Amino acid sequence: MRHLRLRQPVLLLAALWFVLYRDHSGLVRVGLLAALLHECGHVAAWLAMTKRLPVLSFSLRGIGLDASAARLSRRQTFFLALAGPLTNLLLCGAALGRMQLAASYWGYFFAAANLATGLFNLLPLGDLDGRRMLQSVLP
Repeated sequence: MRHLRLRQPVLLLAALWFVLYRDHSGLVRVGLLAALLHECGHVAAWLAMTKRLPVLSFSLRGIGLDASAARLSRRQTFFLALAGPLTNLLLCGAALGRMQLAASYWGYFFAAANLATGLFNLLPLGDLDGRRMLQSVLP
C-alpha cells in the first residue's frame, strides 16, 4: 500500500530548494506552512471518514489527496473539500486573536497566508476545493 507518490521528484525538490534558498523575507516559508496545514485539514477529515491514511501526491502543482480509492457520499465529498479551507480560515482567526495579545510580523504573515490560502481554495475553478464542493451539491 503506497501512501506517498512524488511526480518528478528531482525537479520538485530542486525548485523547492531554490525557492527556499532565495526566500530572505520568510514569506514563502509561511505560505508553504499554510498550504501544508490546509492539506492536514483534508487528511484529518479523510481519517475521520475512512479510518485509514490517504494517498497523497506531491508535484509542482501542489499537494493532492487521491479520493478516487474510496466511495464517499456527496455529503462526505463536500465536507472533505471544505476541511482544507476551513482549517486555514480557523487558523487565520486564531492568529488574529493571538495578535490582540502580542502582535508580530510573523503572526500577521501567518494570518494573511492562511486567509489567502483558504479563500483561494474556495474558488470554484480547476482542481480547487470550491469546485469539488460545488460539484457535490449540484445534481
